[in-house]
Amino acid sequence: MIVVLVSGRPLDVAAELPRWTALLAAWLPGTEGGGVADVLFGGYAPTGELPMTWMNSVSQQPINAGDGKLPLFPQGYGLTY
Repeated sequence: MIVVLVSGRPLDVAAELPRWTALLAAWLPGTEGGGVADVLFGGYAPTGELPMTWMNSVSQQPINAGDGKLPLFPQGYGLTY
């Protein structure tokens, strides 16, 4: 299952992540939603990096790079193929 998460901030997804094959954070694409489809269907490789640290759980808020908390995904994380 590929999950496309359209949100304006990191969400608490750590418990669900093991059931997903892939997670694509679309970050409020607005009129550029076609670009998300291009990535999903192989027209373009994903190239984005997280602009902020993604928490392991809500109890970690606030979380910032370098504060000693173990993130789910660190700032700058991103995969491509």
